[in-house]
Amino acid sequence: MRKTIIALLLISGAYSLKAQLIVDTNHSPQYLVQNVLLSNSIKISNITYTGAKGAIGYFDGTHSNIGLANGVLMTTGNVKIAAGPNNTNSRGEDNNLPGDSALSAISGDSTFDACILQFDFIPFSDTVSFDFAFGSQEYPKYTCGDNDVFAFFISGPGITSTKNLAVIPGTTIPISINTVNGNCTSQSVYGGACCNSNSNYYTDNLNGTTVGYGGFTTVIKAKSSVICGQTYHIKIAIADGHDYSFDSGVFVGGHSFRGGTNPLNIVVSPSDSVCPNDKVTVNFPYNNPTNTYQWSFGDADVLSGSGNGPYVLSWRTSGPRQISLLDTGACVYNNDSITITVNACDVQVPNVFTPGSGDNNSTFSIINLEKYPYSNLQIFNRWGQQVYYSSDYHNDWNGSGQSDGTYFYILTLETHEVKKGFVTILRK
Repeated sequence: MRKTIIALLLISGAYSLKAQLIVDTNHSPQYLVQNVLLSNSIKISNITYTGAKGAIGYFDGTHSNIGLANGVLMTTGNVKIAAGPNNTNSRGEDNNLPGDSALSAISGDSTFDACILQFDFIPFSDTVSFDFAFGSQEYPKYTCGDNDVFAFFISGPGITSTKNLAVIPGTTIPISINTVNGNCTSQSVYGGACCNSNSNYYTDNLNGTTVGYGGFTTVIKAKSSVICGQTYHIKIAIADGHDYSFDSGVFVGGHSFRGGTNPLNIVVSPSDSVCPNDKVTVNFPYNNPTNTYQWSFGDADVLSGSGNGPYVLSWRTSGPRQISLLDTGACVYNNDSITITVNACDVQVPNVFTPGSGDNNSTFSIINLEKYPYSNLQIFNRWGQQVYYSSDYHNDWNGSGQSDGTYFYILTLETHEVKKGFVTILRK
């Protein structure tokens, strides 16, 4: 059987199916790296791709069992094969392209149809990492034979020659069909001596309907120590091994290629039950005086604040609001955002109040009115005569000078929304 070798090349799909993995080859490799693969905490340059056009693309895994929401898919044939269901009669796609010597060295066999994505990057922390999963049509029938293998090659300061990041966690064992698999003894044409290897990292997909591979790994994090601010090179590659038959693919998680620190953890209080014109405090609890903090508050009114905070904000209207922060400095490039919902908090106007009762009903008290300062209130009697007016009502009309009975009100909020209705004065 062919071997498929993957050396950190981005993966994506080119065709779409409902309730399955969705793949798309309409994006350039440059777009896939810059807009799909990377987080905002890393700088990249010198993007190159070698391989068939249909072998790399974007994937949406939302309605599949691959374990990744989206990202880049790289294959030894065509990304459309990765879109389910799994077809045990398919032998993949032959692109009639050469292999890769570094992948051949790992597999110990000839390689073909290499799909290679590589670029330089500058990390802003001491660690670089990304999420991935590997799948193949060769699972489970050709397990323990001449099968696919993949590798992520990183090189740069502090790394001797190159290092493969596609290894079983906590080991230096390369991930391949023969090193990560399930209970395949009765299915493998090679006898199954290697079956059940590191099965905790394996997902059986023989009867799968959403992904076109017979099996794939769980989501695994590739990572390496790096020197902050230095330039590194990474090569993501996959290739057929031994022959051109059957496809394999590596899925690299969208926006998971990270060379910065963890999210900044913006603190917002209150974070729920927020109404228009409520005061919301926003803060980033860590302060480095040498860093620059760039906030984005959208259409909020900024009442106070500077630097890393705290800031006091308010919004005049309801709806979702995003707050974001970019923290930059010497070998620092971190960002975070948080979304809060400003509720409509509609006013509730009573239909009766009881002057002189000595309780909350002794005035014409409108619930949530404090959320709408400078609201205009007009009161009319049954003859259409205005008996009360306020351009900034504060729930203080007690019906003074008016007899018991029904009155008509017009309430104009700060948002220009108008409320109209009747209210009855009923003294005890």
